[in-house]
Amino acid sequence: MDNEQPQEEQEIQEFERMKTAWYQSEPVQFEIIKNLQFRETCFINTISKEKAIRYVKANAIRYLMMNFSRYKFLENTYNLYGSLALFPNMPMFSFNSKEKANEQKFFNENYMEFIKGYDFLLDIDSQNIELAYLESHKIKQIFDKFKVIYSLKFSGKKGFHFEVKYSDFPQWLKVKSFHELESLFKLFGERFAIFNNFPCVDYTIFDLRRICKTPYSIVYPYYFIALPLSDDDFDNFSLEKVSLPYWFPKIDKIRNRGMLKRQGDIDGFGNLIKQYTKEVEKVNATNVSTNKSA
Repeated sequence: MDNEQPQEEQEIQEFERMKTAWYQSEPVQFEIIKNLQFRETCFINTISKEKAIRYVKANAIRYLMMNFSRYKFLENTYNLYGSLALFPNMPMFSFNSKEKANEQKFFNENYMEFIKGYDFLLDIDSQNIELAYLESHKIKQIFDKFKVIYSLKFSGKKGFHFEVKYSDFPQWLKVKSFHELESLFKLFGERFAIFNNFPCVDYTIFDLRRICKTPYSIVYPYYFIALPLSDDDFDNFSLEKVSLPYWFPKIDKIRNRGMLKRQGDIDGFGNLIKQYTKEVEKVNATNVSTNKSA
């Protein structure tokens, strides 16, 4: 009896075994890579105070696994993040710390020359998962009403993410500079939260360097999965159904599950932004002014 491990320690060891097998599974690797392509990949240790690992390029499975090995990802309590910004020509950074420091300096100084896209993320976060869920349900109704093309994901902790890809923006948003988009999204987030009395909406997150949990990654310290949710998944949501033990026996069903993007109208997201920022009035005012001059 003296040699028996405490139950909690045994459970953690089992979770760690499943975690390693999860990340080594081909279906999971493919889904993760699809979401990390052309993004800055980051390893952040949420339990210890170890320095975050940033500036990782993981456009292919072998590059991801090489970095997992280099930084001992599977042996540590890292969470996996990806940037909201897109970098099709992001350089490959060296494993040598001195060389990487110089490469990072160059990348940071020329950041705006590398960025080619910037996804929208609405973060609903609360210590009370039931409150976050109820608020997300109301937000989902608004997104559906406007026919926004979006994905809905459990954050892996105590909240939800509504994501709109840059590729699904209407053209009038795409022609804006990325700094203009950043400012517009900040304005939208604040007004959207205040007008609708959504206390769980974190409208402080809008910046071009923002990162978020990678879909299908495991989130410490809960061993939940940052899982994209279908309408049925969301309607029948429970923490058990986004846990690693729940999905581990169904790991093959991850294959080609994707982001479960909702079908909608390409103008839907733009119309939602206009509704809360009055951007349409600004555009109309400019047109009126132009017409008067003519």
